[in-house]
Amino acid sequence: MKLVRDTDPNKDFSTDHYREIVAAIAKSHRTICFRDVHAMGRDILSLPNFVIMRHDVEFSIPAALRMAEIEAEYGVSATYFLLQTSDYNCFEEEEAVMIRRILELGHDIGLHYDAALFERLNLDPERTAKAQLDLFEAFFNTKIHAMSSHMPMRSGKTFSLPGVIDTYDPMFLTEMKYLSDSTQAWREGVVTNVLEKYNHIHLLTHEYIWHPGGWDWSALLFVEVQEKFQRAWKRAEGFINMYREGLRMRQTKDKQFKQRYMKDGDQD
Repeated sequence: MKLVRDTDPNKDFSTDHYREIVAAIAKSHRTICFRDVHAMGRDILSLPNFVIMRHDVEFSIPAALRMAEIEAEYGVSATYFLLQTSDYNCFEEEEAVMIRRILELGHDIGLHYDAALFERLNLDPERTAKAQLDLFEAFFNTKIHAMSSHMPMRSGKTFSLPGVIDTYDPMFLTEMKYLSDSTQAWREGVVTNVLEKYNHIHLLTHEYIWHPGGWDWSALLFVEVQEKFQRAWKRAEGFINMYREGLRMRQTKDKQFKQRYMKDGDQD
């Protein structure tokens, strides 16, 4: 099926259009991620122009990787804020490999935390967020420089940890222009229309709404469900084949197990 892009750039959320957006940003502004912000502090405000490239990853690691690959084509680094309480799994092998690839492309990752969920589960928010942050750093062998609240307007919950940037600090909302593509709704039109207007921009984009087909965000949520099912089905087939092979080799494997773990060799 031939894909037809929306002729209105404000409504075009195809990955081809995202590539054009990244190219335009890279041409007109210096691009930085929160790793850079952490290193420079308030000195970033002395830069003549910049765009902070931020992604809150809500539903899809594969979609995040698509965006990371596009950005890498133009030498752009971004920060990908990951949830440990989403329906994706940062620690499942296939998705963990994708996250490692995002890091290899020169991007960094941040903690996307759900403070409202912490409250509903009666968890200490700072202690829980710190544990999540430590796990990310250990598992992906990286440093977390920033954290971002999940749906802060609905939860009304934001906080920060010592030495970690809060993306909702007033510096990033009032001392530079904050732009977001949330639910495919640019508040001032597509970002490329305002690049000449603003020198300092904090740009938030969401991975799941950008797709090769440029489809509506609500349809893309169902597409992601289908893709997750297909990945789960493929994993199940792999496990079935592995277990069948294990059953076929059971006697040999049992003998090897006893020789390795049961020193007297005659325990059941």
